[in-house]
Amino acid sequence: MKKRKFSIIVILILLLSGSLVSDEIVAKSKISSVTIYPDRATIIREADLTFGSGTHSVFFENLPVTLIPNSLRVSGKGTAVVKVVGLDLASQYLEFALLPEVKKLQAEIDALELEMSKTVNRIEVLNSQEKFLKSIESANAARASQEIMLGKPDTQSWERVLNFLGSKLTEVKKGKLEQNQILKDQRAKLNALKKKLNSIRPQRSTESRKVSVILDAARAGRFKLSLSYTVMRARWIPLYTMRALPDSSEIEFAMSANIQQNSGENWENAKAFLSTASPALSTNPPVLYPWILDFYTPRPAQARRTKGVTGEVMGGVRAEEPKAEAPLEEAEMMDAEMATAGVVETGINLNFAIKKNVQIPSDGAPHKVPIDMQNIDVKYDYITVPKLKEAAFLRANLRNTLPYPLLSGSTDLFVVQDFVGSTKVPFIAKDEEAKVFFGEDRQIRIKHERIKREKSPPGFLGKNERIKLVYKITVQNLRSTKVDIEIQDQLPISQNTKIEIKDLAINPEPSKKNEKGFLTWTLTLEPQAK
Repeated sequence: MKKRKFSIIVILILLLSGSLVSDEIVAKSKISSVTIYPDRATIIREADLTFGSGTHSVFFENLPVTLIPNSLRVSGKGTAVVKVVGLDLASQYLEFALLPEVKKLQAEIDALELEMSKTVNRIEVLNSQEKFLKSIESANAARASQEIMLGKPDTQSWERVLNFLGSKLTEVKKGKLEQNQILKDQRAKLNALKKKLNSIRPQRSTESRKVSVILDAARAGRFKLSLSYTVMRARWIPLYTMRALPDSSEIEFAMSANIQQNSGENWENAKAFLSTASPALSTNPPVLYPWILDFYTPRPAQARRTKGVTGEVMGGVRAEEPKAEAPLEEAEMMDAEMATAGVVETGINLNFAIKKNVQIPSDGAPHKVPIDMQNIDVKYDYITVPKLKEAAFLRANLRNTLPYPLLSGSTDLFVVQDFVGSTKVPFIAKDEEAKVFFGEDRQIRIKHERIKREKSPPGFLGKNERIKLVYKITVQNLRSTKVDIEIQDQLPISQNTKIEIKDLAINPEPSKKNEKGFLTWTLTLEPQAK
């Protein structure tokens, strides 16, 4: 009876000690979403896990070295009742040849080199066939010469041999051309693969990061574990296309994102979000300190300069600036259990959700991703400054009716299908008015000419000269529809009492005129009108 009790106690101790052992799991994770900021990106990796109750250590391996340690966050959901009890970050090192991307490229190179060997073998076989056929050709040429010398030529036999040789040599030479072209294409592809491999060699560090998450499962089941972290060397900028459609009084507007990243990991088939937030900038407003003015008192020559005091001497008065605040210490990493939930305030920033999953390799190259395309109502007119250039410029007057403001960015301009140039668009808030210029329209003919210049010499007793100038501006609409046009010109103004401007005659009267001499006419021209 005592023996039996002892055995039960031993079994219980073994079971209890076994339950304390941590189960180690290397997560097969993939990137589910990426939020890209102007100077960094936040990655969310997900791993589907199944485990029993107890303590488990889950490892996320081969993470990029650009990972910001304080950005690590863990969350999850599933049928298993799980509590996050630990989160750790460590470095790991991997042979360059064992990096996943390198292994894939090397496998492609090896397979291609094998195919190239087969192609070379086929070319060698064709060369042997050609050599054999040419030996037959030489032998038959010698035999034909001998038959001619003996006066017994066998022309039918010659013809059969010539037809055979011609057919076979043509076939062999055609085969050689085809195989040489295949070999040329294979070499080009091989060079491209090797170039790609060499390009990532200096970029891809053999050092990587490894995150371990310690989970305590109160109940067994399935669990989707999410790891969030922020990486550097990633950014996005807006790109626009504006296409003028004068016949419909609209602009076709398209917005894209130019995404670049060299973070050390590829974003494959991931959902992407674009944010205008700048996490690197301070979230606190600047603080004003007293601006103290005092008379400058020279310091003794032997006195040392006091550290931390800055100032500038101007007119004997020094404006002393306060010391800058010491930077705040980095915030401690949030407790793993607290990091499973969070609220992000996005009311003051723009956020765009890309409709299709993206493929953005870690190559530093720009990748264009479409965001939105809409038509915007505009009012078209023309503007000309004939004195400076005899040309009329198409102008679109618009109001931003999009559900979001336009960020400052580069814009490609088209008039229907014709590319007319690029420009920089400033920030345009919602419902704000703006003007976009689409270049010259040669169907609006502009001419600026001086038609008279008369100079009157001083009188018998006078010293003043008199100069009379007459200018003429001609505008002609060669379009089949009427157009509105704004004409800008100027009058001379005097800043010297000895120079007088008088007897001004302007016809027709300008719509606007100011004290600086600027003149503006707003006209509507019918087709072919001048």
